[in-house]
Amino acid sequence: MHVVAFVTHKQGLVEEGSEIQRAYTDYLRNHPDHPGIVVLHAGPTLGDDAETIVGLLLVVEAPSLEAARAFLADSPYGKADVFAETRIQPWNWKTGRPK
Repeated sequence: MHVVAFVTHKQGLVEEGSEIQRAYTDYLRNHPDHPGIVVLHAGPTLGDDAETIVGLLLVVEAPSLEAARAFLADSPYGKADVFAETRIQPWNWKTGRPK
């Protein structure tokens, strides 16, 4: 199943190039504790200034919603408690899907 996560960070906790951002990016590439998760798309969402990181968008292939939630909770961001709001839901990928 495809799952999308929309996350808003607590203000000022994640900056471009910060140690926690690098750790999160590394986690997206290598997450042996979550072998059922395939990261398809991921990136920060930005404020109106198009520079300030305010959250993230993540699309994964996961065996279940619970697995996707656990993956996000176990991430460096999840463990550092930077999430202000998190919405995780199934997603029906219609266009731009890789073959």
